[in-house]
Amino acid sequence: MSTQEQVGCIFCGRSALKTRIKLEALATNYSIDWNVLQVRACLAGPGAGKKGKNASTGWPLIESACKSIVELAADPAYADLVEAIKNRLILITKAYIQAGIISKEELE
Repeated sequence: MSTQEQVGCIFCGRSALKTRIKLEALATNYSIDWNVLQVRACLAGPGAGKKGKNASTGWPLIESACKSIVELAADPAYADLVEAIKNRLILITKAYIQAGIISKEELE
C-alpha cells in the first residue's frame, strides 16, 4: 500500500499534497489588498461540450471585479461573508494559542 501526505486547509478543509505547498509563500505572501473575493469568467473548455470552439478556456480572473477584505468589509452585501471569515480566523487563532503554537505576544 502506498500513501501520500496531504495538508487540509484550516479555513475550508480542502486538501493539497504536502509536496505542492510552497512554504515560503505561506509565510510571506499576504497583503491587506489580496483579493479575498475572486471573480472569474466561465469560459468554454474540456467537459463543457465546446472543446476547440473557443481560443480562451478555463477560469481567468477578472481583476477589476475582485475585492480585498477591506473592500468586502465596506460593502454591506458581504457582511455575512466578512463575519464568517473573521469568526473562522478567531477560532483558528485561539486553537493555535491553546496548542502553544502562537503566543499572544506574537499577535501584537
